Amino acid sequence: MEKGMSKKRGLIITLTTLVIFGVGLWTTRPMWHWFFMTMYRNPGILESVIAAFITGGIVFAISKKHGSWDCLENAGVAFGIMFVIATLIIAPFQLMYSQCKLARDLEVSEISKLPDIDPLAVRIMPMAVSKRYAEDALQYPRYRLGTGDITFINKRPCWVYPLVPDGKINFFILKDKGAVYVDMSTSEKNSIIVEQEMKIGVGMGITDWYKWQLYKRKYWVDYEDPYFIPTSEKELYIAVPIISYQYHFRFPTFYTVPRWEGIALINSKGQVEFLTPEQALRCPVLKGQKLFPERLARYYIGSFRYINGIINKVFYHKDQLEIAEYYQSEEQQNRKRQNKQPFLVKTKDGIKWFIACEPYGKAHGIFRIYLVDGRTGEIQFYQRPKTEALIGPVKACDYLRRANPIIDWNRMIPVEPIPVTIQGGRLYWEVRVVPKDASGVAYTAMVDAQSANVVELKKDKSIRQFISGGHKTRKVKSKKIPIGTAKEEITAMVVILQNGHEVQRIPLFPNQTVEIIPEKQK
Repeated sequence: MEKGMSKKRGLIITLTTLVIFGVGLWTTRPMWHWFFMTMYRNPGILESVIAAFITGGIVFAISKKHGSWDCLENAGVAFGIMFVIATLIIAPFQLMYSQCKLARDLEVSEISKLPDIDPLAVRIMPMAVSKRYAEDALQYPRYRLGTGDITFINKRPCWVYPLVPDGKINFFILKDKGAVYVDMSTSEKNSIIVEQEMKIGVGMGITDWYKWQLYKRKYWVDYEDPYFIPTSEKELYIAVPIISYQYHFRFPTFYTVPRWEGIALINSKGQVEFLTPEQALRCPVLKGQKLFPERLARYYIGSFRYINGIINKVFYHKDQLEIAEYYQSEEQQNRKRQNKQPFLVKTKDGIKWFIACEPYGKAHGIFRIYLVDGRTGEIQFYQRPKTEALIGPVKACDYLRRANPIIDWNRMIPVEPIPVTIQGGRLYWEVRVVPKDASGVAYTAMVDAQSANVVELKKDKSIRQFISGGHKTRKVKSKKIPIGTAKEEITAMVVILQNGHEVQRIPLFPNQTVEIIPEKQK
């Protein structure tokens, strides 16, 4: 009787423990999203665990049958070894299969020329400078800037930084204050602050954190970086792109393929609305804003490395591309101020993610330029004949530094090269030169992708004129320079006339020559 009561009591305790654990896990499920989502996103991990459990169980049964005293220890060793082996086998296939399927299935169309950039929304101010401007003007105690992103206000691109609580105590007791907007279409400091206390926000804890609320409503997805959108009704919204995953099987593993699920929209009162891509396109709040996730755009284009299969990607590299990473200083990397591709650009055909790709290996020419529509996700690519020998964004920065040897390049860096076509479809790289401390924009350089000519533009008006094709140049004939006064690198000057009144001087284009005559022949 006592033995039966003891078993019943043990069963009740076990069930009660499981119920309490289950309720606790369900209540705190947003806290464990990273773990469960990792398993969901990478089914190969679960497959490895299952294979390891089966192997461990077999070893345990065999050890027990032979009367071994170390059954559990043998099973544990077998479990660990099998898990490592299975993971090493399955994980690479899982990662490659996803990109192979995307490379085969994604619809891509070729365009004959890049779309014209909207002259009124030219991307001039880089991210590092905008954050410096926003930080230097911050006058709110107990608040700091959150992660920056891009928002459009009155059809002009702006860097937006949320005002989030600063400090561990404030993290729990304060609400987000609003957001700082820095105009991207000018090199001058032009910023506004939209004050709005958010019931659910970016830098708030714990249950007021926006992801906590989103995970409670929609769990088996990933949420991209949020951005703040002000409206004419003085309301502030947080828009969060959503990525979901589709399961597929290919021997020897299941794998997932990411896709754009839509947008989560949060207002200042904490109300959450989930929108499908079609609904997001029709939403008045999101009109003119980017919708397609940035990281998904980069992942999609990176998948084209597998366009000719895994064998080609690993061994032959035929027609294989690489996303061209622009020049980065060590200081920028340490401060996490780097802004990688893709770059969001407003063109006359709409908002586009621009991703420049170079050929595999040590080649730095331009292979293809991909454009991902910032609202629909439609993919296009622009490719010029290989015989034109166009330089890519990485080497464009090198030519820029060579064209202006007077600048101390230990203190200045070129950032964010963006492709633009002007003057009958001629390709240029628009590069901003900024101090390492990001205290401003020294000038914007246009590097000709064909000739490597460099044109320096210091005023916003000049940049817009150049992009719209209204910028005229005239070369001055080279003067004879005595060899006794010539430096190691001879630099003649080119006079740039803008509307007949603004004059700017830049170093000699590479295709020009300077005649040097000995001193005695003067």
